[in-house]
Amino acid sequence: MLSETLPIASACRIEVSGWDEDEIFFVEKSELSWDDFAGKHISLKHMLAEGALVFIRTLQPASLQRSFPIAYGAEFIGCDVHGSHEFRLNPVQPRHGRNRFRVN
Repeated sequence: MLSETLPIASACRIEVSGWDEDEIFFVEKSELSWDDFAGKHISLKHMLAEGALVFIRTLQPASLQRSFPIAYGAEFIGCDVHGSHEFRLNPVQPRHGRNRFRVN
């Protein structure tokens, strides 16, 4: 018998913040979905500029502690049937300049 393995999909409620394509700061609640095939993705009412960074913070109703935001690069992948903008989230690495500054 041949069995097919399907990617495991998961989702959680999040808060997304950043600057939209008009350079206006926004905060929007959404759902973060991920699976082995498509990676992490979100739907937003706001359109983002090419290469925009967004900050994702999980919403944990049972916890009294706030989670720390994590930065991601947003890659536009299309619009859904409701008119929301869909983005793939890509991890970002800190950029280190050539100049090192001394800390007192």
